[in-house]
Amino acid sequence: MHARSTHYVVKPERFDDFLDAISQSVPLMRQQKGFHSLLVLRVVGANPPELRVMTVWESQQALQDSERNVYFYQAVSRALAFSSGFPRILEEEIVLSDFPD
Repeated sequence: MHARSTHYVVKPERFDDFLDAISQSVPLMRQQKGFHSLLVLRVVGANPPELRVMTVWESQQALQDSERNVYFYQAVSRALAFSSGFPRILEEEIVLSDFPD
């Protein structure tokens, strides 16, 4: 399995808008071949809020294919509207997990 981890610094007054934008993207994510799950993590105590949006994919190929789909760019652009600066995006291999099969 592979993950895309995207780190955002969110404008404090737009935190709820940011979460709404990510939530609205979930149905589109679920339609993507190889999509497994989504996690949104908040750094405790960070001000302005720092969030890591992690999508998990069945394979590196599925992750990379998702980047060739317009939904990915729509999701990132929605989140950017409520963020400061451009996010840091990493592609990572999951070497251990407890996800159900």
